[in-house]
Amino acid sequence: MSTEAIPLADRVGGDVGRSIAASLHHVELLREKEIKLEAARHEAETQVMHRVGTAFRLGEIDHYQLVAIYEHYKAMGLVGRMHRWDEHVDISWKVMTHLSRQLPNGPEGSWIGEYPFHETTSAPAKGIAVVYVLFDDLNAPCYVGSTDQFRTRMAYHRRHGKRFVRWQAHPCRDREHAYELEDRLLKRHKPRLNQKASR
Repeated sequence: MSTEAIPLADRVGGDVGRSIAASLHHVELLREKEIKLEAARHEAETQVMHRVGTAFRLGEIDHYQLVAIYEHYKAMGLVGRMHRWDEHVDISWKVMTHLSRQLPNGPEGSWIGEYPFHETTSAPAKGIAVVYVLFDDLNAPCYVGSTDQFRTRMAYHRRHGKRFVRWQAHPCRDREHAYELEDRLLKRHKPRLNQKASR
């Protein structure tokens, strides 16, 4: 008879052998449960990602809601989450990473943030027209401007000596809307770094 066929408790012998054999048997049972739980978790993830993908395709959730789901799922740190997402959701995990940094994160559809930008800063994407307000280290509005190249404009201001630590950017429907909003914010804040008077 092979020694492997002899129960461990008998091979080790005594109370110690029985105790260790019982503990290892318990570990084996826990491992079997882990395998079953992991399989169940994978199945649950697959089902929820299928539901997310379907809801997005049918218009039941929008980009904002999709980003919220993505960020929550990402934070869970589950192995294989990118693959399961890409398998079921029309917007890939990689694109979601960029999208989550472009959607408004402030009141009334605006963007808010600090400068310099952090890696996770949400800010207007290139081509989105905004009117923005810059704030100094006392949180006082110090400059109002408009652009459709927000990140580039912020770097330009910093290179040309404007000192600011926070900002807020408001989306604009068109050029006329941008003029009106910029004029209103100039009159309200009277920022010290603006050289032009309000219209």
